[in-house]
Amino acid sequence: MNLHQSLRSIVPFLFLILCSSFAFAEEAVVPATDTKQPLVEVEVYQDYLAPYKERRENHGSYVTLGYESLELKNYISAIDAKTYGDMFGTAPIALMYLGVDYKYNFALGSLAFGIQYGKGNVTGEDSGEERTMDVTKTGVGFKFTLDMIMNEPIVAPYIGLNIWKMTIAETNPTTSFSAETQMGMNYTVGLLLQLDWLDYETAKNTTFNWGLENTFIDVYATKYAKTNATDDANTETDMIYGGALRLEF
Repeated sequence: MNLHQSLRSIVPFLFLILCSSFAFAEEAVVPATDTKQPLVEVEVYQDYLAPYKERRENHGSYVTLGYESLELKNYISAIDAKTYGDMFGTAPIALMYLGVDYKYNFALGSLAFGIQYGKGNVTGEDSGEERTMDVTKTGVGFKFTLDMIMNEPIVAPYIGLNIWKMTIAETNPTTSFSAETQMGMNYTVGLLLQLDWLDYETAKNTTFNWGLENTFIDVYATKYAKTNATDDANTETDMIYGGALRLEF
């Protein structure tokens, strides 16, 4: 009887101890707050500090502003059958042009295809009369450039073919004449000379900020052929020379 009463008096005490133990255990297993910051992944689209040979992508573009000394020495006037030399001597037509090209890059170099628009004129004197000739040229062009020879294209040779139509307008004090030719072509051999090395830091900044990969001076020689129509003006030339500022994006 005494044992039974003793157990009855101990049970409440054991129950309190067990409750206290469970409460302590719950407090012990509460996880600590995760203080780690979320990770941010930064993807760099292009390493603009890498050499051109490593950083360039498969596709690009050219914008070109150029000049040619176009001398149509075989031209015969539609007004009075005067030759180019009779009207203008050896003065060339100062032809300024703008070109925009799509550029595909591959292991050996690049292929470019684009459009071109140019205008030029020349003024001369024949028998005391002023003569003028205005030329407008529109067409397309193809270029193959070896711009993967070096890590940077300090010098990049190229060959090209342009297909165009010309509008030629003649004027003297009393008469004027204008006509558009059929399609003609000219063949080009040239060199691109990179200018980026002159100010390397600025060149890299423009690559990063504007996507300008290269700035070139373009020097070349070209020869114009006759058009494919027998009644057109004769557009054939000797080898003539030109130059341009070419930007690669």
